[in-house]
Amino acid sequence: MQLRKTILASVLSAALALSAAACGTAENTQSVRSAAASEHVAETPTPSPEATATASPTAEPTVKSTASPAPESNEVSENAEITAEIEAMAPLLEAHILAQMNGMAFDANDPVYFWQTAAFAVDNCGMTFYSAETTGSALVLSRGVIEEIVSGLFESAANEDLPDIPDSLSGEISYDADSDTYARPISGGGFSVDIQDCVKSGDVYTVTAALIRDENESEPQAIFTAELVPNPREDNTVFIYGIRTVKQNS
Repeated sequence: MQLRKTILASVLSAALALSAAACGTAENTQSVRSAAASEHVAETPTPSPEATATASPTAEPTVKSTASPAPESNEVSENAEITAEIEAMAPLLEAHILAQMNGMAFDANDPVYFWQTAAFAVDNCGMTFYSAETTGSALVLSRGVIEEIVSGLFESAANEDLPDIPDSLSGEISYDADSDTYARPISGGGFSVDIQDCVKSGDVYTVTAALIRDENESEPQAIFTAELVPNPREDNTVFIYGIRTVKQNS
């Protein structure tokens, strides 16, 4: 009986040992499998994301300027002789000066200034034209003479038609369509212009003109500066210059 219990205990012990060994083998096998799986996962390369190409900035096209550089002026101002031709402009300069002394502003496009200046110019030089006539108390000049006078008075009027005379100047100068003439009431003078200085720059002559009340008074009433340019009017032999600007010195 005692022997049977001993044999039974031995058998149980052996079974337990085999069971433990079996469990250990299973765990080891599982560990090996897990390790292998881990190694497999580790060995599998992770795909690198494809690099996104960065677009290079588009270079702006260089635009070459087509503008031509402004030409350098080679004109040099120099003192010029006050010639007889420049002296001949004195009556026309006086006309501008008198108009401006009466409160008007230089404006070749203003019919009032245009004809008032022309009327004063007729006072100063109208009698020098051989075709001039006197009728009663008026000096009568042909259209051609008036055109010659105003071509010297205004650079811009050299080859332009004469404008109509404003009604406000009907007592200063008048036009007769039948004879195509202009009449200016004869009036006294009392003034003269002394051209004191002349500077030339290219084709432009800048002159300084003093208004003198009479020949016995040397003190000028006012000083003006004017620009003279070649008169483009054809067959103009009296005034070879035209007046571009006239302004009083400050």
